[in-house]
Amino acid sequence: MAGLPYFTKQNDTWIFHQPSVLISYHQELLYAMDIMHTRLLTAERIFRKIITACGHNHIDALLSLAVILNRTGRHIEGNALIHRAHLICMEALPGNFIPGTDAIYWSILENRPFLRAMHAVIAEYIREKQYERALEKIDFLLKVNQPDDTRAAVLAPVCYMHLQQYREYLAWYEQQPVENHTLEQIFFSFLALYKLGLTVQAGERFLEARQAYPHMAAELLKSSHQFPADEFSAYQAQIPPGSRQEAFVCWLAAKDLWQQEKGLKKFIRTILKEPAGYFRSERI
Repeated sequence: MAGLPYFTKQNDTWIFHQPSVLISYHQELLYAMDIMHTRLLTAERIFRKIITACGHNHIDALLSLAVILNRTGRHIEGNALIHRAHLICMEALPGNFIPGTDAIYWSILENRPFLRAMHAVIAEYIREKQYERALEKIDFLLKVNQPDDTRAAVLAPVCYMHLQQYREYLAWYEQQPVENHTLEQIFFSFLALYKLGLTVQAGERFLEARQAYPHMAAELLKSSHQFPADEFSAYQAQIPPGSRQEAFVCWLAAKDLWQQEKGLKKFIRTILKEPAGYFRSERI
């Protein structure tokens, strides 16, 4: 047997170790990861070979194969691999590891498969509509990786919204550093205030959010939503922050939450017609 992953502690630093047999397949893994978006079947065969050879405990191979399976419609197997990777990683944590006191640093390369597995299962919980479990795992991941290198905090707002925990979300939002507020976070704080009937505060927050992300504000008022493929003349490896494409992707990820608010567009239009400073002069 290849053995199970485990953690060691060197001074105050925790390090995630996978079976030594993985080293023999590292180059094949990198090759498969390079081609997995263009040559799916070839990459799948390589990942399956690596997983079998490593005793079904290679975290990155499990997660990469899950991406291919989910992308090709084989969700049951793909999702099962994500949960398997998560379970293996959690079982590797020793009893004396204390989340919030002990940290798992992204800067240590060996730790990245563990952190990626935690993030992957959060996204899976959300797809499964297990929002409470997703929030619990987000809280855990932020405790062990406080710099939030996997950007787990980005996934929190949609969970609070689906759970209708609007006050809890606003309390969570206020605890986040202002400089770290994302597009999703600020616009969902607007939605939370709106759902609570705090219309003056909601108006103020919308104007604040609109100033920071005008394209998202415009996206919420559209009657027809399409990916703005014409926004850039050259290929973009990643969607640029502040772009129309970013706004569309954000809206699409939570369109069910936005579309169920039948009076929201009318409320936003009311905000935009009010004189400047109106929402700063009133309080509830």
